[in-house]
Amino acid sequence: LHNETTTGQAVTVELFLTFQLVLCIFASTDERREDNLGSPALSIGLSVTVGHLLGIRYTGCSMNPARSFAPAVIVGDFSDHWVFWVGPLIGAAAASILYNYILFPQSKTFSERLAIFKGLEPEEDWAERE
Repeated sequence: LHNETTTGQAVTVELFLTFQLVLCIFASTDERREDNLGSPALSIGLSVTVGHLLGIRYTGCSMNPARSFAPAVIVGDFSDHWVFWVGPLIGAAAASILYNYILFPQSKTFSERLAIFKGLEPEEDWAERE
């Protein structure tokens, strides 16, 4: 962590950086959207760039636990390493929930989504039961 950033601040920074990146990835690569303009790769690259410009001063801007794990292994320093796992995982989960349930919900019912999550085939009469 840099510039006397506390662990709470670092988790928050990593959470928001990962949140904006994952939201950008979902929005720019969603095939259901008809209003996609430009290149998804360019959108994602600019999102990573903005994240790094804003976050590098505070946490080194991980946005990905794997990106922080290898340097920690090589240097042998795992102090405050949990920050780079907790922040991005919560940020990614929050972005996924926001995008898939509020901003651009899928047309499947909750029962169908739950069946897919469990690895089951959704039954055709589930929609009738609800």
